[in-house]
This record gives sequence, structure tokens and C-alpha cells, in this order.
Amino acid sequence: MCLLSKESAGATKRIRSKLGPLALALVIQVGLLCLAVFVVVLVPEFKSDPEFVAQKKIYLPQKELQHKAALAEFQNAASSPMQMERISTAALLPDSMPALPQLPSSAFNPIERNPAALQSDALLGQSGVLGALHGLKAESSSASLFGIEDSGQRILILFDNSATVWNKASAAGVTTDAFVRELSALVDGLNANTLFGLVPFARQVGTFHDYMIAAGARNKQQAKGWIVKNVRSSRKSTRLPFQVDGIQGALSVAFQMEPDVVFIVSDGDFQRSQTGKTRAGDVPWKDVEKTLRGLTREYGIEPRIHFIGFKVEPQGAAAIRKITRRYKGQFSDFAKR
Repeated sequence: MCLLSKESAGATKRIRSKLGPLALALVIQVGLLCLAVFVVVLVPEFKSDPEFVAQKKIYLPQKELQHKAALAEFQNAASSPMQMERISTAALLPDSMPALPQLPSSAFNPIERNPAALQSDALLGQSGVLGALHGLKAESSSASLFGIEDSGQRILILFDNSATVWNKASAAGVTTDAFVRELSALVDGLNANTLFGLVPFARQVGTFHDYMIAAGARNKQQAKGWIVKNVRSSRKSTRLPFQVDGIQGALSVAFQMEPDVVFIVSDGDFQRSQTGKTRAGDVPWKDVEKTLRGLTREYGIEPRIHFIGFKVEPQGAAAIRKITRRYKGQFSDFAKR
């Protein structure tokens, strides 16, 4: 028994001798770990961020310095420009201009011809037609359209072929065939040396030709065929210039042909497009009268203007009567037939 107790006591001492160093090693490691955490994490850092500082100095390239130095030397060497005194004159021309020579009134025409008319004259001259026309002596012809009769050497027909006109004409008993027959009969009745023209219009403006043509047999045949095809056509074209379309444009084109008799066929309800000086919509009659006055002054002619109307409104009829009286024409309205 004593032997066993001694052996157990020795074993206990050996175990204790092994646990002591192990515990000491663990304590040392824990202490080192705490020290490392304190140094790495908890110890504040007193270093400041780096600053980049540059002095405020500008260094010019060597070439620019050389250029400035050379420019300064040139300016120092160059002399100042010579100043010249202004030349003044007492008088080179007399105070008053010489009087213009006396010219016959027939040889002076202040109205400039239209460029489009000059182009048409050039084309006619190349074909030899213009010379033939100038060689002809104009001859007056009697013309009758829907009961209005007149005679002249240069007869022009303006007809409004808008939809409202045809509706009112049909309501008044005038069919398209009847209208074609009236126009064709007028053309057929002209003498060979009488000049005539046709101008259809609505908003757009067109012409049979951009100039008056003689009422020869061939021209009459062409005109009647053109009337049949274009009397109700919306396709219209002309090379004669005008600023405002509608009735104002048709009158501008008409006066460029210089007629002495004008027949206008319409219902008196005119429309126009917007321009820089006019508004779109209905055309006031005062604008129509103003256009006629301006064209009369510009071209120096006062043709007789007749008006054939279809169910014209009372206000329009009064304005038309005023215009036809002013230009020595007649007014006939189918609404009263």
C-alpha cells in the first residue's frame, strides 16, 4: 500500500510539472496578442497627409521669349509711319446739274418691262412669230359674253373656276357645257388680227399663253381645245410674276398683257393665301380696288372691265358695280335672271 501511494504521488508531480509551463506559454501568447492589438489598432497615428506645394511662377518657352525679344528690337528699329495730310477741294462740279434734254412724250416710258415678258418676247423673236405680230395691224373685234357686248383690239377673259363658282353657276342654270360654248363662241367671233388671252384662276393663277395671241384659225382651234380641257381644271401655271394669288394675282397677270377689254367671270367670293403683307381667307373688296389702282398707275392703261357674276352677294354686287362704273364696264348677275 505504501508503495502504491508513492507511485501515485510521483505521477501527480509529473503532471503538475507539465501543466505549469503550458499555462505560462498560453499567458505569454495572450499577452503578446493584446500588445499587438493595442499597437496596430488602438495606438493613434500622428502622421499628417502629404501636401504638394508649388511656387507661383510662370516660365515661358524659350521660343516665345526669343520672339518677344525680336519683336521689341524690330519695333525699336522701325520708324513711325509718315502722316499724310488730307486732300480737300473747294468744288469739282457746279452746284446745279444741267437740265435734261427735252424728249417727246411718246419716246419716254418710265415703266420697266417685266422680265418674264422680255423672256417671252425673246422666245417669240427666235421663232419669228413676234415679227409677224408686229407686222400685223391690230384690228378691233366685237365680243359678247353672257349678254355683255364690247369691242376691242386686245381682249382678255378672266374666269374663276373654283368649286363655289360652278355650284352657283349650276344653280343659276349655267352648265359647264354652256360655259364652254360661250367662251368658244367669243373666240370664234374674233377677227384674225385681234389679240386675245385666257386667264383661269381660283387661288392659283394660270394662262392659256403668257402673252396675247392673234385670233387666227389655228390659234382659235388651240384655244377652244384648251378651254374644253382646262375650264374646270385645278392645274394652272404661268411664268408671269405676281405677289398675291387669287383675284389680285389674276389682275396682275392680266395687266401685264396690256388688254383694252377685260371680261371677269366669278361669283364675287374671292380667296387668297397668306403672304408677308396679306392674311389668308376672304379678299376684301377694298384690296381689289387698291390692286386695280396700283396696276393702272404701273402700266399706264385703263382697260374696260366687265363682270359676269353668279349669285353674287349684295355687298359684293355693290363693290362690283363701283368697279365697273369706274372702268366703264358692265355688270351682269345671273341671280336676277
